[in-house]
Amino acid sequence: MGEWVWFGLVAGGVAVACCAVLLSLARRPSVRRLDPGGVAAGDADPPPVLGDMTDVLAGGLPGAARDELEIAPILLRAGYYSRTALVQYRAIRALLTLAPVFVAAGVAMLVSPGWIPYAAGGGLVLALVGYSVPRVYLALAAHARDGEIERGLPVFADMLAIALLAGQGLIRSLERVTEQLRGPFPRMTEELGLVLRQAEMLNLAVAFERWADRSQSVSVRNLAVILTQSQLLGNDVSAALTGYAASVRVNARQRADARAQRATFWMLFPTMLFLWIPAAVVLVAPVYFELNARRAKAREALPKADPNNLIGKTLNPKNRTK
Repeated sequence: MGEWVWFGLVAGGVAVACCAVLLSLARRPSVRRLDPGGVAAGDADPPPVLGDMTDVLAGGLPGAARDELEIAPILLRAGYYSRTALVQYRAIRALLTLAPVFVAAGVAMLVSPGWIPYAAGGGLVLALVGYSVPRVYLALAAHARDGEIERGLPVFADMLAIALLAGQGLIRSLERVTEQLRGPFPRMTEELGLVLRQAEMLNLAVAFERWADRSQSVSVRNLAVILTQSQLLGNDVSAALTGYAASVRVNARQRADARAQRATFWMLFPTMLFLWIPAAVVLVAPVYFELNARRAKAREALPKADPNNLIGKTLNPKNRTK
């Protein structure tokens, strides 16, 4: 009993520590100032999550080159633009992976020899979970940010076209629309704020191109191409934006229809599982109960063994004549 108490306390402490680290990462404010290279500059870099141990823990697990190729784009899609974002991610992942291993080793030294395999197995499972949770959280955050930007792009294009038709310049219209969209689409507003700051340092075409590179979205890439080509060729930007908004809405409607059709197909499996089993029970249960009832009646109809009757006396070995 004591071993289970120790194991529960240690597992609960590790779970609380993991949740605290993830919450601190989730509540970290987004970076709003960028340098010309597209990364955070100066005081925009957030402080290390784990203090001075961040760099040490970041090198605790191999795969730095692979994370640079796979994790860094997801960090940008999720809105973590700091130059230290990848280092902090690796440090958090290393902490969540190595902490259960050391805790399991400490628990193994406290419990009896029979419980050592359970402690080792629990530590291994928690280490695998700790290694996977940051990647899953980052993918979910990037997906949520992409979804909000996809929903807000048609509204942004329509409002920008209206502002341009009112006679305002492109930069001024972009600033006005950004302020108007701050409430319903906060994540897209952050991206537009970065676009404005980069446009002040460079130009608007480069700013939209970098937004497309960060988001890795086809819709954002098309918007960047439309604005760039309209400025270069001198076309009507408002008409191009109106057509773009209509195209994005049509694509969104088509994707929704495709998801609805796929959902109809996948709903067949739980339908068969949760309807056929009750139907089989309804069909088989009466037959089963009827069979049991007839079997019970047949047992009651059979004569009981009575040593006083003739059959019992005949079958009794003591009454047989030699």
